[in-house]
Amino acid sequence: MSSKVLKIGQISDIHIGEDENLVQGIDVRANFMKALNSPSMHGIDLLVLSGDLANEDAEPGAYEYMRDQVAKMSIPVCIIPGNHDRVEVMQNYFDLPVKNGKCYYRFDFQGRSMFFIDSACGEVSQDQLDWLEQEIPKVKEEVLLFMHHPPCFCNHRFMDLRYHLRNMVDVRKVLNKFDNLKHIFCGHYHSDFCVEIDGKTVHVAPSTQMQIDPNAPYFNLKSSAPGWQVINWGEDFVESAVHF
Repeated sequence: MSSKVLKIGQISDIHIGEDENLVQGIDVRANFMKALNSPSMHGIDLLVLSGDLANEDAEPGAYEYMRDQVAKMSIPVCIIPGNHDRVEVMQNYFDLPVKNGKCYYRFDFQGRSMFFIDSACGEVSQDQLDWLEQEIPKVKEEVLLFMHHPPCFCNHRFMDLRYHLRNMVDVRKVLNKFDNLKHIFCGHYHSDFCVEIDGKTVHVAPSTQMQIDPNAPYFNLKSSAPGWQVINWGEDFVESAVHF
């Protein structure tokens, strides 16, 4: 593993609409650009967009906008779909590795290995779990995993009840096999969490669209301020910080 500290910016749940109109009264494009241009994101080596790029149902205008923004960047950009995205539409705008209709891949960068899996349908397919079992053991050093849905409950009363990862038990059985996987990065919950499970840390990034009140059992807008996460990955540490 390289001794360099790898700085990764994670932006999730962007919910860009078809055009420049407000989404639920929120300027989601301005929110995304605020995150992308934040001083906290200066000097990132890699950008991860961890799902729900589009607002409701894979609006082509959303992907066209996102494609044009990331095309301006001089660093790698890794993308996975969320439950409001559709891979078959995203492929028209991004170069995504897709197998059996799912977007999942390993990305090696600056001596580090990261794994990206697709939970857009609300589950992680068996094909992906089998692939993780084959691929992660090939790496001796620490690896990171990115997925849209957290593989655990997060004490978010609204999201845990209605929109949790349906096969989280099966997913965790597989993830628990990997001693070199200690940090998992997600989104989806429109709120930030850091959850310890099975000796691993699940880092849940907030949304750039809006934050949902985790203490209410129904949808309750907590804030329309954008949030994002910055990860620093060193030779013997992984740290994440949430910014608003």
